[in-house]
Amino acid sequence: MSKLLEHLASGIPSLWIEVGPPRGINIDSLLARLAPLRNKADAINLTDNAMARVKLSGLVFAIMIKQRLGIPVALNFSCRDRNLLALKSDLLGAAAAGIDAVVALTGDKLPPGSHAEARSVHDVDAFGLLRVIGELNRGDTGEGKRALKTLPALVAGAVANPNRRNFERELELLARKASGGAQFVITQPVFDIERAERFLDQAGAMGIHVVLGILPVKRAEMATYLKRQVRDLSQVGDHFDRYEGLSEAQARRLSIEHSLELMGALQSRVAGFNIMSGGGPSLAIELALEFDRRRRG
Repeated sequence: MSKLLEHLASGIPSLWIEVGPPRGINIDSLLARLAPLRNKADAINLTDNAMARVKLSGLVFAIMIKQRLGIPVALNFSCRDRNLLALKSDLLGAAAAGIDAVVALTGDKLPPGSHAEARSVHDVDAFGLLRVIGELNRGDTGEGKRALKTLPALVAGAVANPNRRNFERELELLARKASGGAQFVITQPVFDIERAERFLDQAGAMGIHVVLGILPVKRAEMATYLKRQVRDLSQVGDHFDRYEGLSEAQARRLSIEHSLELMGALQSRVAGFNIMSGGGPSLAIELALEFDRRRRG
């Protein structure tokens, strides 16, 4: 079993932080901001052109994180931007580089009118990608021969949304991902204990490790955007109303307090928390460091 999976199964909640690679080739600034997480964060969850915005290659940046910071990486793989051949090639690269886990994503839809020259690929979806990962782990490249004999096993993960209006449908999809080889699931952000526990009850019965998403809110404008524009969070809009009229300092303080309270209430039930960097990584890093201080006593 990989060290990442060992920690998820240890009964002590893992601490992950989700960031996107830089938009250009200057990696030093972001690595410097992440450096305080060394020996504190258990993994970096690295996004893959999230929101259809071009970033530095996630695989390249994942290698830099491991080389420069020594923090394990869960690398997202989106089916939107690569054909099947490119997906397999990058997965082999991730295995060769010792990437700790890969997360199978279908990928965000391209916003209307953006990247007019771009087209979604979707040779496979998240379920198909999990199948491909399983085949590569068995040494099968799909070329009619078992060409891979020494490939390190790729630890596969998936994503889920506990806030989905049709909760039963979300559970059906999660069950398919678990049976398809996903060993852990990273959720969309949760904001209340009841909704989180309902999801944990069901996911636990499937034998899949749950890493709950936690999204600190940086300012009132961010709360308004999340409520109005992010469809996956349409069921939790009431949470964002509490930020109306607050200054940025007040919003940050309220969000840190609420997130720590939520994490404290759920830490005995989850495999880990994935702190998301909406609006930049500074608040996510602050929350991560505070939670790590508290969990160490």
